[in-house]
Amino acid sequence: MNYPQWKKSNWSETRFGVTMKDEYIGLEQPKDPEVLKWVAEENTLTDQFFSTLPGYAEKKEQLQARPFYASYSALTETDEGYWATRANKDGTRTLVVLDQNFKEIREVDLSLIPDTITVFTANPSFADPNLIYYTGLEDGAGRPCVLVVDQKANKLIRKLDGIFYSLWDKTGRRILYSDADADPEKGLNVNHVRCYDCDKDEIQTCFDYHENAVLVRLASSADGETVIAEVMENYADTVIFVQQDNGEFSSVSQDLKGAFTYVDTLGDELIFLTQSEAPMGRLIAVKQGQTLAEGRTFVAECAMKLEDAIRHGDQLVLFYLNDAASLVRVVDKSGAFCCDLPLPSPWGACTLAMQNARAIRKTESLILEFESFVHSPMLLKLTGDQLEVLYQPNPQSADAIEVRQIFTEAADGERIPAFVVMPKGLQKTGKTPTLMYGYGGYNNAILPSYNNPFVDLDIVDWVSQGRIYVSINLRGGSEYGTRWHEGGSLANKKNCFTDFIATAERIQQEGWTCPAKTAICGGSNGGLLMCALLTMRPDLWGCVIASVPHTDMIRFRNDDRGPMYITEYGDPMDPNLFPLMLSYSPYHNIQPIAYPATYIQTGECDNNVPPYHGKKMAAKLQENNQSEHPVLLRVLALGSHDRGKGEAHLKTIAEMQSYIDWALGEVQE
Repeated sequence: MNYPQWKKSNWSETRFGVTMKDEYIGLEQPKDPEVLKWVAEENTLTDQFFSTLPGYAEKKEQLQARPFYASYSALTETDEGYWATRANKDGTRTLVVLDQNFKEIREVDLSLIPDTITVFTANPSFADPNLIYYTGLEDGAGRPCVLVVDQKANKLIRKLDGIFYSLWDKTGRRILYSDADADPEKGLNVNHVRCYDCDKDEIQTCFDYHENAVLVRLASSADGETVIAEVMENYADTVIFVQQDNGEFSSVSQDLKGAFTYVDTLGDELIFLTQSEAPMGRLIAVKQGQTLAEGRTFVAECAMKLEDAIRHGDQLVLFYLNDAASLVRVVDKSGAFCCDLPLPSPWGACTLAMQNARAIRKTESLILEFESFVHSPMLLKLTGDQLEVLYQPNPQSADAIEVRQIFTEAADGERIPAFVVMPKGLQKTGKTPTLMYGYGGYNNAILPSYNNPFVDLDIVDWVSQGRIYVSINLRGGSEYGTRWHEGGSLANKKNCFTDFIATAERIQQEGWTCPAKTAICGGSNGGLLMCALLTMRPDLWGCVIASVPHTDMIRFRNDDRGPMYITEYGDPMDPNLFPLMLSYSPYHNIQPIAYPATYIQTGECDNNVPPYHGKKMAAKLQENNQSEHPVLLRVLALGSHDRGKGEAHLKTIAEMQSYIDWALGEVQE
């Protein structure tokens, strides 16, 4: 490969007695003409590679022609039917209105919204059908925006930038929202809750939270009488503020530590889901005027992880994780067991599909989304105690595929679960093409899914070709409560990598596959995982796909969202954490050795993980790789924290999928 050359610098910094050279630091300047020239050359090289790659053109045609089954999310039920977001196969989203039978009535008119903004969801006011606000992301923006529209006047009346959470208050004419100001130098993310009055076109600040925190979530009771601000100090501790009658917010947390999520109000009690004094989760009931510490246990902790809960009439619906798969339970107003809902598969994922689930709702029905490795996403409606299929776009069965759950012992004795999906009756040849996926971070559970989100691959399609798919539930997620997240974050972050390695070694040693036939993929925090696995054990993989990855774990602190990420990874300015973070920082651990086929993808507009992470990683790998396997970089000019949209999405996904096939020797030269 004739890689583009970058004029390396002699820049270095010394921290805690360790001097670190960074010859590619110039790539951190995205607008520098030399950087733009180098990026263009990298993209041209990648284009040239795929123009002659066996199987690429066919893969792109297949993706273009594949059947499209519309999936809907972010549902809001109205008198007209449902407002929803439809996911399209080219990576775009379309806002639609559906009737009660889930037939599309129309696409939402977004002519008032600038073309530079990609709209995600619609939030019609329950009080005035002419008022609606949209959430979207402007090209190059770091966080979403809210766009308030008066449909009767046919006017965009306000644009609010940098939003985390938003909801209508009980008047249906005011919007509560949270935003933040980041100060990377101080390692500080100052959060705010504000109120926009549509009638007065005025913004009022409700309160400021001056300590460093990730973000503020906003939630409301179904009737709008109770509004909660959940300040996430990190991914394990939340400070709860309750809005008073005068509009002010007051804390009910005192010094109580733990994660708290507001569920709803039952009678005169506020119901919270918490991991405080219950690592697997419990529900507490807090009377108006009480603090969280005074709350009583409403549903006790059990052996399963309580992941979510929502009010349903005078009952509560509880979403448990039973060994990383969903179990949905209904309890009555006293917290007593009523029933477990009959889901289509014991190994699936069931979540709320309603975007206003924790906002004002004018219906007692709940809409749930269910999917598994062999069930495409479907919508289920719970009315009373009856669960019915509301929408199932692709009801095909996958009888020839089996799903197994395995548990691999990590070096410290922890049992690491993984789902293995394969054709029934598959024999061990040691050469079966295998795709492995993991994430391991931010207290985010990875549940069974029909589609891999980072290579946009339906698992059924992969396995139907006689292949194996493995989804690993690494520490750092929430699958087993507090200890599982803590076991893969901060000082324990390397457990995520060794958990993945242990599972991969087991599958290879058992004779299912081998390194040359093993591909791994992931994005964002999972992109960090991929790049760490690449540098720690390059001998275990035949192909590595890293999308929008964190790679420089020393300088990420300087990024716009650096103060937020410190709460998960730790602060590289901490003398106790610095050696650990340097030991796994992918960019700093590249050596002049042989690496497997690697594809790194990033976007110029990504403010979650700035594109320099991918650029620096690719440049240094290209310089040091001692094998004949290519190291490719794809930089999307308009890409954000995604795989692009429209034609760019189709092209990127075709590259990823065909590169995996080629690297594993599954296409003819």
